[in-house]
Amino acid sequence: MSTYSSIGLFLWAFAYTLSLYHPGTVYTSASPVAGTQASFDWNKVSTILEDVINNRPLCTNSRQLTPSTSLNWTSCFENYTCTRLQVPLDYKDPSVGSTSIAFIKLAAQNNSDTAPNILINQGGPGGSGVDFLLSTGSQLVEVFGPNYNIVGFDPRGVNNSGPVVDCFPNDPDARAAYKDLFFTVTANSSSTSLDQQFYSADLFGQWCSTTFQKNASGEYVSTPAVATDMLSYAKAEQKAAGKPEEEAKVWYYALSYGTVLGSTFAALYPQNVGRMVLDGVLDGQDYFNGAWKSSLYQSDQALGTFSTYCHLAGPKNCSFWGPSPQNITARLDDILSTLQSHPVPVTGLDGQSEPGLATYTDLKQLLLWTVYAPVQRFPLLADALVALENGDGSQVMSGLENVVEAKDVESIVKCVDGYRATDLSTLRAYQDYVGVLENQSHYFGDAWPTNSNNVLCRSLNLTTSKTRSFSGFSHPTTYNTSFPILYVASTIDPVTPTSRNPPRGAYKMSQYFPGSVILMQESVGHTASISISECLAGNIVSYLSGTLPKVNTTCHGAPVPFQDTISG
Repeated sequence: MSTYSSIGLFLWAFAYTLSLYHPGTVYTSASPVAGTQASFDWNKVSTILEDVINNRPLCTNSRQLTPSTSLNWTSCFENYTCTRLQVPLDYKDPSVGSTSIAFIKLAAQNNSDTAPNILINQGGPGGSGVDFLLSTGSQLVEVFGPNYNIVGFDPRGVNNSGPVVDCFPNDPDARAAYKDLFFTVTANSSSTSLDQQFYSADLFGQWCSTTFQKNASGEYVSTPAVATDMLSYAKAEQKAAGKPEEEAKVWYYALSYGTVLGSTFAALYPQNVGRMVLDGVLDGQDYFNGAWKSSLYQSDQALGTFSTYCHLAGPKNCSFWGPSPQNITARLDDILSTLQSHPVPVTGLDGQSEPGLATYTDLKQLLLWTVYAPVQRFPLLADALVALENGDGSQVMSGLENVVEAKDVESIVKCVDGYRATDLSTLRAYQDYVGVLENQSHYFGDAWPTNSNNVLCRSLNLTTSKTRSFSGFSHPTTYNTSFPILYVASTIDPVTPTSRNPPRGAYKMSQYFPGSVILMQESVGHTASISISECLAGNIVSYLSGTLPKVNTTCHGAPVPFQDTISG
């Protein structure tokens, strides 16, 4: 078993953070992250701050972080600076008011005053760029090099940025009731689960609609609005440097949903693209249509590699080993079939978990969680399956604790971006939607509706004049960017599949941007960065320096599940 050490810290921290923010990830309330996120008051720099990783004091600065249209950077989190940028709630109607966006910067080691500023986004919607940079800052420096400022930001409605999006204000019981009904089942986990999901979606839509009648904050968190916030940031940097604002360029590195944000920016402001690396490419047309029907074309193939790699690794390295990949797959199928009618009790007597039941839905979500990052998670899945064969569901439950609780803003951003573009207003329409997904994926077709959760939009009422400011992507429209976009993809991606014919993922989105280049990596997982190879990292560095990869480049040498480990 080989060890990847030169970029191991980057890989592990990246994989950990990516597990929190994915397009349509199902979230649970049992997240260890909730207790370890940094304490930081964006209205006032706290007198005692805690590091995301090490829980150590960081600074004693008590200056106010007052939102401003200028960038007033303040020391924070020991090695970082923070600011709050004031932006209009509605760029077309400034009279509506303003909100503030939280930015955090890790300065370049060389010439930070003149270094390009690379904005980063790890996905979502709903992912915190502040937390992302705090978790992976030093590892990102390893990949990008010392000549760039790395800037994380919380998009609208997320954590430290306004406006506040809360569909269940001051009513945790209502929120808990909705979550227990919608998120605890897959569409076909029982004879009534699909109906349960469909009708419980009304709770979300009606509560959000009622809340937004009093406070329309949720209507201002669209992806196009966030893209314009990125331009506002770039212009503010230009102004601070005494340079013309109209010459602002956005440098951007993004994963998963962040690729939709990047492609949207490039479509709206093609002349303002500096560098743009988009990895794990969502279908922007499918996204803005609110359809979520193009995600699962490679998901069964991704799960199939578990059986292949487990068998190749042998019984010493894979605890769920079998004499053939087919044997491993058959045992997995037997476990799923059994769980559908007979959940496995988790007593909690070991003191490591709460009492409960490991269910069919739980295992489906664990399977999906593991195929996002096979190198890191397939061994955990193997152990959980062995335990299930022995009547122990505790490892399934503990595995799900790695996933964070769903946020209202995640669903609201999706609903605003695709407002009424897809009609799931009837039970039959929802049944048909699930059927489409089941035709794509045997294993995840019934689980993905919980993850895409677009049915939550079906009874949401918004002021349409404030939504659909960008209609999405459709041929033959193209956009000529000031510098070509670099699209990056894994050869097998469970939720953002890429293929040439028909064009999917990176190949489809590249068609909208003439001159853009696609860089593939032979690997399994959501995004290529989840198991980044030295080839991929090198090509990213070269691209940032202005050199595009050769057409049809495929990187090799990524770590392999059960064979390679990722360590510092």
